[in-house]
Amino acid sequence: MDHTAPLARHFARLVGLLVTDPAQIDEQKAALRALVMLLRDGGVELTRSDAGLAADGTLIANAVTGVPELRRGMQAHGLASVRIDRAATPGDLLGSARILAAATGAGSAASGVAQLEALGATTVHFIANPHDAITPAGLPELGFGDVLEEIDVTPARPTPRATMAIPSGDSGAGHRGGLFEQFAAARAPTGTHEELLHLLDTTLDVSVMTRTLDDLVTLADQAAADGRSSVISDILWRVGGREGLATDSDARRVIGLALRRLARPSLLRAVVTQLPHRPEERDRLVTIITRAGEDGVDVLVEQIGTVAGHTDRRVYFDVLLLLQSGVPTLLHMLGDSRWFVARNAADLLGEMQAREAEVPLTDLLKHEDERVRRSATAALMRLGTPRAMQAIQEGLRDPIPQLRMEAAAALVTRKDVRSASTLLRALDVERDDEVQAAFMVALGRLATVESVQRLLRVAEPERGLFRKKTTAVRVGAVQGLAEARTDEAMEMLRSLEADRDADVREAAVFALGRIARLTAP
Repeated sequence: MDHTAPLARHFARLVGLLVTDPAQIDEQKAALRALVMLLRDGGVELTRSDAGLAADGTLIANAVTGVPELRRGMQAHGLASVRIDRAATPGDLLGSARILAAATGAGSAASGVAQLEALGATTVHFIANPHDAITPAGLPELGFGDVLEEIDVTPARPTPRATMAIPSGDSGAGHRGGLFEQFAAARAPTGTHEELLHLLDTTLDVSVMTRTLDDLVTLADQAAADGRSSVISDILWRVGGREGLATDSDARRVIGLALRRLARPSLLRAVVTQLPHRPEERDRLVTIITRAGEDGVDVLVEQIGTVAGHTDRRVYFDVLLLLQSGVPTLLHMLGDSRWFVARNAADLLGEMQAREAEVPLTDLLKHEDERVRRSATAALMRLGTPRAMQAIQEGLRDPIPQLRMEAAAALVTRKDVRSASTLLRALDVERDDEVQAAFMVALGRLATVESVQRLLRVAEPERGLFRKKTTAVRVGAVQGLAEARTDEAMEMLRSLEADRDADVREAAVFALGRIARLTAP
């Protein structure tokens, strides 16, 4: 395998990172590891000319990430070429890259040859162009410590949030791929994704593996552009599975880096959108999202905020609850200016019972949009914290009937005498028949002695000509008694099977039939 083009692309990538994003220490480490591994097959000489950058005579496309910065650095230092020995050390590689990167800044006209000599590098060589005249200057502050620390033995930790967006290549032909798509000169993949995945599963050659992974990333990008989401999930699934089977450390490192390249929002979004439409693949899709870490969760949360259909949103809700992740992102979403984003975040935090959301949810009770206030209150009710219980107390008196009903349902989660007393007091002042019915169902679920006695009094027929109990309230009491299922409750339900009110009679018959079905052997 011709290793020179991949070496050139990796070195250019390192220089480009130092110019455009010098804080990305993990990315610089990854580039250095790739260089060290590829140098096992030999060194390379990078030559600058008017035509571009060449690696041992093979032209590297200028569109490859970092190539423009590398060429500018060589030109600024008056270099005709950079020769990297097979035995090049990480320190020499990083030092030379920093010298070239610093030359792209304003006012840099120092001799690269002199700086490299001052650095003491013996495995990377700068060859000056005799036609360029550069005034030597002192060696710049290089500061290698953070990047070189454990560079030879420690794999780069996955940092999906810090990974730069990787554009797919579209220029050049005939150049071979490398470990990362960032370094790849554009070329057509050597087969379909099925063929490449089969090759990935069967090869033990790390060099073949790197080219195969490079092609798979290119095909994933093409599939995203064409809307072929199933291809993307197949690639992510199979590449992730191959990582788990790899026993060679170099193979695991190569596959891990490829997975980082694949774990980009554009590709993960294609995976997430399949969840509602491919239930048979749901376990596999969830595994892919889980492997992507916080980036996968972020895309899932984003999809919940944008999808319109209730059924689809429910699917995303369930997956997020299953993962029990995304709380920091959801907390941030509570402050979104779009009411539906804040509402969705509040709903999810409530379902996840994220106790750290108590304070921001309480602040959301003052939101100008009623729908957001309602979701925030409901979420606080699910938390069960002291502040949440205060929200429940206030919810029982809320002017919105539906919110009062939800507060009663939330109160049931705390099955104690205090909850029953609170609900009974709220029932005394409640005037809405539908809300009263909901309160009585909640009282039945609490099933305290005091609650059951109130339900019995409400459910029993009235005597005399002037009736104060409405049918809806009595039916609510019947439903509450069906929830309580005490001996007194069952006796009352049997007596109401002959009630004069048809609605009450039907409710009692239905309740007894349901209880019989639930308790049958």
